[in-house]
Amino acid sequence: MNTTHLKFFVEVAEHQSITKAAKALNLTQPAVTRGILQLEEELQVSLFDRMPRSMHLTRFGESYLRHVRAVFAQLQNAQAELRHLADSPIDEIVIGAGPTWLMGVLPEVLGEFTRNNPNVTIRVRGGYDKQLSEMLDRGEVSFILSDTNKAQINDDMVEIPLIHCEYIVACRKNHPLAGRAKVPLSELLDYPWAMPDQAERALARLTGIYFAESLNAPEPLIRSTSLSFILRLLGASDTLTFVVKSSLRQLHSGKLAIVDVDHVLPTRNAGIVRRKDDWESPVVANLVQLLCRYCKKNPNQ
Repeated sequence: MNTTHLKFFVEVAEHQSITKAAKALNLTQPAVTRGILQLEEELQVSLFDRMPRSMHLTRFGESYLRHVRAVFAQLQNAQAELRHLADSPIDEIVIGAGPTWLMGVLPEVLGEFTRNNPNVTIRVRGGYDKQLSEMLDRGEVSFILSDTNKAQINDDMVEIPLIHCEYIVACRKNHPLAGRAKVPLSELLDYPWAMPDQAERALARLTGIYFAESLNAPEPLIRSTSLSFILRLLGASDTLTFVVKSSLRQLHSGKLAIVDVDHVLPTRNAGIVRRKDDWESPVVANLVQLLCRYCKKNPNQ
């Protein structure tokens, strides 16, 4: 199996284009095309459906992509372990984290960690659950701090639940709904909604609440990758949003309020998610232990 052809395959799958993949690889289009054709010939299946201007994975390609990414992740693990065994003077940890963590315990945890590990560099990549899961699948991070959901966990993943996050409907402090008791779900539909872009699980939870009551779910009029922007928007308009309670404590808490909804809102369980067979360096293990210790003291975020 030619690993170069596997790299071609991953790039074409991610870009859905031979042209874009060739540019990313700094190669010619014919070279990438030949590599894909040779790989398909070796496997004796078609990995892509060829469209006039794009390439889409077949069911064989989707299955194969999961395995190829796992192979590359294992190779990265092997390189990391060898570097550690060679007593590299510098260790690096790359993790992914959602807004709850970025605005919650993570800064304090990393502050203590860096004081005790001054030679370790840390890169924190922010995102929402889907983005973080994709980072983990691609082997770009040691672990992510995200939703922990036993019903959805991949067999290749391990999760360590650490915190519980209460969902709320938020609005500006002098909003018409602020201060009212037991506001019906239907009345929330009279106002515009904004939601963090890519926060698909939060939107799915909100939609599920409404569907359970045979109501149409809110359609967010504004989406943004910046939670801070959305909360600032709430303070300047009648817009509502659906976020975890800790977001209000950290950002613009003096200008915002919680709507007393006549319905039990869900709780989000979150924690560490990592690949099952990954090699865990001592510094990563230390960081995991520190996170567990902090969250054990304050499990409700």
